[in-house]
Amino acid sequence: MGERRGDTAELRAALLRMRRATGLPVAFGGLLGGRPGARLRIEELSGASSGALRGLAIGSGSGLGGRSMVLARPCAVADYRAARHISHEYDGPVAAEGLRSVLAVPVVVGHRVRAVLYGALRAPLPLGGRVLDAAVAVARDMGQALAVRDEEPRLVGPVPGTGGPAARGAAVWEAVRE
Repeated sequence: MGERRGDTAELRAALLRMRRATGLPVAFGGLLGGRPGARLRIEELSGASSGALRGLAIGSGSGLGGRSMVLARPCAVADYRAARHISHEYDGPVAAEGLRSVLAVPVVVGHRVRAVLYGALRAPLPLGGRVLDAAVAVARDMGQALAVRDEEPRLVGPVPGTGGPAARGAAVWEAVRE
């Protein structure tokens, strides 16, 4: 599934890109555990004014992010408190951070959700198509980075039937070039 520390660094970088690309003042997210039924844990925050969201364990189908995980597609609400199509298990921490408009975008690698990126405003305003498109692009870039990280050991590992280090290096570069 990739090296955990590297995945966390990629998540942190994606959240900074999310804020820059969307203009949203708050971004946060987490990685999904590798086993079936695992919860997403919010572990990185950017632009948050409190730690209220840190450590939240998001269950599949719960809240906006859980809905995004189940559907494997972006979800957004213009007013989190008033949204009727999501469950409200996380209202307390979301209110403590002062968030109102929220979007959640899954990071999909190989048809599997690996992370969810959130962006938010502290006012109940609709999030337009440009904002959603930018968030989706950031999630797609993170998914590609995780896929490359997952494949890296296979690509740089020993190549069967090669002579020495020089031949192995040439074979690896040839595989990458293809």
